[in-house]
Amino acid sequence: MTVKIVADSGANLTSGRLGNYETQIVPLSLIQGSTTWTDDESFDQATFNQAARSGIQTSSACPSITSWLTAYEDADEIYVFTISAELSGSYNSARQAAELFLEKYESQEKAGRQIKIHVFDSRSAGPGEYLGMQKVAELKDQGKSFAEVVAAVNDYLQEHVKLFFCLKSMTNLANNGRVAPAAARIAGLLKICVYGWADKGLIVPLGKARGEKKAWKNLARIIKDQGYRGGKMVINHAGNLEGAESFHDIALADFPGAKITLGDCRGLCSFYAEEGGLMIGVEI
Repeated sequence: MTVKIVADSGANLTSGRLGNYETQIVPLSLIQGSTTWTDDESFDQATFNQAARSGIQTSSACPSITSWLTAYEDADEIYVFTISAELSGSYNSARQAAELFLEKYESQEKAGRQIKIHVFDSRSAGPGEYLGMQKVAELKDQGKSFAEVVAAVNDYLQEHVKLFFCLKSMTNLANNGRVAPAAARIAGLLKICVYGWADKGLIVPLGKARGEKKAWKNLARIIKDQGYRGGKMVINHAGNLEGAESFHDIALADFPGAKITLGDCRGLCSFYAEEGGLMIGVEI
């Protein structure tokens, strides 16, 4: 039996392996005027940013059903993670592809091959998706069945994973209907940073502060109040490694044993988090 973990590029990963399991990343797209950028290894962040600064209207598009179907091939047990269904059509596209995939191989079940696939709505993005993927790998290493993994990961995503953010700008989120324009106008004014979380898949600002350091400390306090006690933490940054390292140090000051992973935002999350933004996924 071959196990595969599949996710869209909102997970801020490229295809490879997660422990003992193959991972396949299905790219979303960014549409910038007449140019379509694919959020994969070919994505040129510097050129994209330069064009974005010129004021060209940019939007995002979910992966096609065909792209998902291709990613599902060559596996018998498939676990799929998408960016929040509240923010993208990626989840619906992945679900439709899963149904077609099962229909395609239905005849093989009579010959003894059992195809199993489940699509998780992460209700998150970036670090939240990655934490779910890690949980699948851990559970499979423990010998859990497909049904056991699905039940445990659904509970994990809904009850034990939270995604927070600290942003210097929310212009792109507002321009694409992800937050209210009034909230976006606050960020970036007089070095104001906005921090918040993804609540049931929706982006919710919780506060603002002048300067990154104050915003990070305020956000770290909120994360602790929400139940974080030193479990896994994944920090993704949009061109702000120094900021990610600083937040890492703030978290370690409270929880010296915390398991913290740092990573870059890929194209989609970099576009929405904008330059200097942080996305923080935590296990509570």
